[in-house]
Amino acid sequence: MLKIILYVIILASLIIGGATFYHLHKVAAKNKTEMANFENKIPLNINLGKVLVVYYSLTGHTKDIAEQIAAKTNADIFEIKTLETYSSPSVYLKSKKELADKAYPEIQKENLPNVSAYDTIFIGGPVWWYTMAPAIYSYLRITNFNNTRVVPFSTQGSNFGKFFDDFADTVQNAQVLTGENFNNIDEKYQSQVSNKINAWLNKLSK
Repeated sequence: MLKIILYVIILASLIIGGATFYHLHKVAAKNKTEMANFENKIPLNINLGKVLVVYYSLTGHTKDIAEQIAAKTNADIFEIKTLETYSSPSVYLKSKKELADKAYPEIQKENLPNVSAYDTIFIGGPVWWYTMAPAIYSYLRITNFNNTRVVPFSTQGSNFGKFFDDFADTVQNAQVLTGENFNNIDEKYQSQVSNKINAWLNKLSK
């Protein structure tokens, strides 16, 4: 009986491992294809007015994109921080429960930016459970954008899920412009990611 159980465990591990490898291979191929579209330098030609970049980042991927946007648009930048810090690996179960219960975490409210002082506001975060990270919900629920131009952006492993739909449903009193998503990819694509951001920003220009 123990041998049968052992064989089942080994077989299950092989199946899961094979499926994971196949998924990662597909994601890598997809990233390579997408980045090939941004190999040539794309000059930045924008007029976005006074810009603010608001972001939440746990692992640093969203922070990197947010800082690039801020540098390219000469923007002010604000990081959303939760009062209680997530820890790994419990973050996955904790955030899943928060999203299911719509009981989003408290965020630090000190020095919240005055959104009415800006013409364009970028708001970004990671995709968790195929939607926005709970901290993004928290920020959107306490912020009235007073008809300001707001632009969402996401970072994710491979699939942005319902991030942009849920963003549009949650943001209050905003002109929501076309967002963009960024997979967490190898640093060798750094110049292509920069060009992708430029192409996106150019389309958003007034």
